[in-house]
Amino acid sequence: MKKIIILLIIIGFTSACTKDFEELNKDPLSTNKVPTTAILTGAMQKLIGINSGLGYNKTLMLYSQQWSQRETTNRSVYNIDDTSGDWSAWYLNGLPNLENIIQLNTGNDKSDYSVYGKNENQIAVAKILKVWAFSNITDTWGNIPYSQALKADITFPAYDKQENIYPALINELKDAANMIDVSASGFTSGDMMYNGDMSKWKKFANSLRARLALRMSEVNPSLAKTEVADALSSDVFTSNADNAMIYFQNEEANANPLYVEFLTQQWTFVSEPLINLMNSYGNGTAANPSDPRIPHYAAPNQNGEYIGFPYGLPTSDTFSYAIEDYSLPSLEVRAMDSPSYLMTYSELLFIKAEAEQRGWFGNTTDAANTYNQAITASMEQWNISTSDITTYLAYSQVQYNTNNWRKLIGEQKHIAMYLQGANVWNEWKRLDYPVLQFPAAASAYATEIPRRFKYPDSETGVNLENLNKARADMGGDEMNTHMWWDQ
Repeated sequence: MKKIIILLIIIGFTSACTKDFEELNKDPLSTNKVPTTAILTGAMQKLIGINSGLGYNKTLMLYSQQWSQRETTNRSVYNIDDTSGDWSAWYLNGLPNLENIIQLNTGNDKSDYSVYGKNENQIAVAKILKVWAFSNITDTWGNIPYSQALKADITFPAYDKQENIYPALINELKDAANMIDVSASGFTSGDMMYNGDMSKWKKFANSLRARLALRMSEVNPSLAKTEVADALSSDVFTSNADNAMIYFQNEEANANPLYVEFLTQQWTFVSEPLINLMNSYGNGTAANPSDPRIPHYAAPNQNGEYIGFPYGLPTSDTFSYAIEDYSLPSLEVRAMDSPSYLMTYSELLFIKAEAEQRGWFGNTTDAANTYNQAITASMEQWNISTSDITTYLAYSQVQYNTNNWRKLIGEQKHIAMYLQGANVWNEWKRLDYPVLQFPAAASAYATEIPRRFKYPDSETGVNLENLNKARADMGGDEMNTHMWWDQ
């Protein structure tokens, strides 16, 4: 088994490993079956490691210009040789475990696993997390192996078109929400996000559905409107207590990856574009920022000021910038046990505000109030005082304007979703705000800020025929190739 897994990591894909799902539920030291609670914990640990890791997440924090690099700026200048575009971390780490949970709870011996929670509730949790994972994969690469990706009898899975993946993901979330029994037990242990509270899992399923539906706003507005309205009419997040977030553990082996990075090096900084954007609301200064979240996002420099590091410099130029003069991520952000965010109440409110503005849900006149509630929820997420929130909302630059709603929601959402690299990047692609500058030092391979990752090189050796079809369907396989919904 170990040799098989190593081989699969080398070739970068996962289809063959699904044949070994049956082995995942066996204890190698006995004939006892491994509890699905343990399988869930393993899946969650793998997925949050990607979601907040130094590969995938950090790359997208850089692409969205929330962080800047010093000393090694390959990813900030979109160097095509950067290796962070490998998707094996998703397909090998977490997704097989989630599929295994579904299979174990639908098989002939599913009653053996009901002791760990009602079978249908276990399936629902696994489905919701699978949708979240696949949505990240398709939003990063475009057309991807989806419908055949985890099939044990398919070695070379076809790539599904993103325009077909999105409706399928939305239906998966509806199925998951409908099968949840909030009066029955969820996972009895191992649920690192909601501790078995199925009412919260149902809220996450519907809130995530609203996110995915809205992402289709420019290419399939009819379906987007229907699904956004239906999701928002269902049980969704109602406070920050519902946030989909998983805490890293207060131990080095399972610590926040940013904490681990700072044990040995300091070359990740909060970016100048983000600090400047946050201070543009209220005309803040380096010493007295107008956005009270800045001290939570960034650490002060040696002079007690919050100064973002310039973005997209050539590596050789960064050495003339002293570390002490710029803001690193805050100690709060890089704490050993800081959380990894999958979705927040603030985001849900921004979705609702946009739906109201578009006339898709509720009343258009409610958009301004919901927008303010979204900012408030973001502030409260970072424990900002009521008086500071009131002051911020009173700034003329913050106040809602129906003629400029896309810019206001786009920028405020960008600020509120700090640390969620993939989500921030994807919403920037959809709304085109905030306005980000293409770095002068960008690699010759890039003609604009990347819109996607190129397909992994490993696929050319294991699934070339399907890969070439996907490239043709996408209209190319470049960093600047726009995916279906990115119009």
